[in-house]
Amino acid sequence: MHPTRERACDELLENPLLRTPPPEPERPRPPRVRRPREFKLPPRFPLLSKDFYATWCNHQKELQMAKHKVDDSPPELFPELYLKPRRLNYYARQLEENMNVNKDLLKRINYIQRTGGFVDCWMYPEPTDTYNKLLCKQRQRVLDTMQKQNLYFYSRLLIARSEQLLTKELEKLWKDTKHKLILGASLPFILFKTEKIDRDIRDPAFDKPPSLHRTKVSMDIWVVGGSKIGKVTAELFTDIVPKTCQLFLNLLKGEDRGYAYMGTRFFRVVPDLFCRGGDVVKDNGFGCYLPEGVTDPMEAENFKLKHTVPGVMSMVVTNDNEVCGQFNIIFKPLPQFDGKHVVFGRIIGGPSQALERISALGLPLGTTTSDCVVRQCGWFTRAGQYREGNPNTIKFPPRRKIKKE
Repeated sequence: MHPTRERACDELLENPLLRTPPPEPERPRPPRVRRPREFKLPPRFPLLSKDFYATWCNHQKELQMAKHKVDDSPPELFPELYLKPRRLNYYARQLEENMNVNKDLLKRINYIQRTGGFVDCWMYPEPTDTYNKLLCKQRQRVLDTMQKQNLYFYSRLLIARSEQLLTKELEKLWKDTKHKLILGASLPFILFKTEKIDRDIRDPAFDKPPSLHRTKVSMDIWVVGGSKIGKVTAELFTDIVPKTCQLFLNLLKGEDRGYAYMGTRFFRVVPDLFCRGGDVVKDNGFGCYLPEGVTDPMEAENFKLKHTVPGVMSMVVTNDNEVCGQFNIIFKPLPQFDGKHVVFGRIIGGPSQALERISALGLPLGTTTSDCVVRQCGWFTRAGQYREGNPNTIKFPPRRKIKKE
């Protein structure tokens, strides 16, 4: 700062109006009045003795007068844990370099203050023609790069498409939706019951041992001309009835002759009791499947497991002790089936309303209001991969049509 300006600033600061006012005298604090401590104690119960009550009151007073203890002492410092001897030289050199940089910076600030400041906007040495040409070329390269980027961005804008569908696509989707609505309105309306099947029943006889692998299968059940009932997953008891499970798997995968479960219907549904399907020969409950090269049907393997849980699957056994490939799915415990049909699996996964919906399609005599078919079926390998079975290609006999009065 210039000496004249510095002298003017000193005179301005010495003005009595700018002096700091004297501090106010300290006022003596009023003496502190200690109030007697009040303790919260309940009245004495008449059945308690005075000595016990007095002891208990003293204990409560000690608890209320207890004060917490806080250790505010700093933790003990161990420099050898934070500063390693090998790094002290490196820290010393770094500190010396910082000090030298700070000294140079202070020298420059002192020089600027003593000279009153200095700004130079000229280049030394002055630019030559070669430098100007190189500078122009550099600017031209930057402009060319910007022009290429703008052209690329413009081309992207020309081919950009909105996420909103076009009018043609919306009209096509509406045409398909309208066709589905008209088709659905022409189909029969089915109102499913609201009753629920008790799924909380458990039978320890069906539990799988920890070191055993049981084959799992799945079936997609649909109403003919209607909606999907659900995809159920079943577990086969291959360790208890291996022959019966193998017969079911063969028909699930499909034979070379065309016999398979895919495409067959549940021809008998008794509400709240059971449903029966799997007739791969006639699809009406009167057919009997015979494997290739076999003249007599297979006999019942064993009756170890019982019909004690909803969702149990059992192979139908005729009065002549013949197994023809038809199976039952029960909706409630049916002890009357024990010893008559062979239990070979149970449903372990799928929609919780699947059995209720199948039961709602039945009539008291066992007929159905609408056909319920196995639209797709398959099995899971040991590695967990799903394999789809083959459809049934057998030509079923024509069904009797009900005359409408």
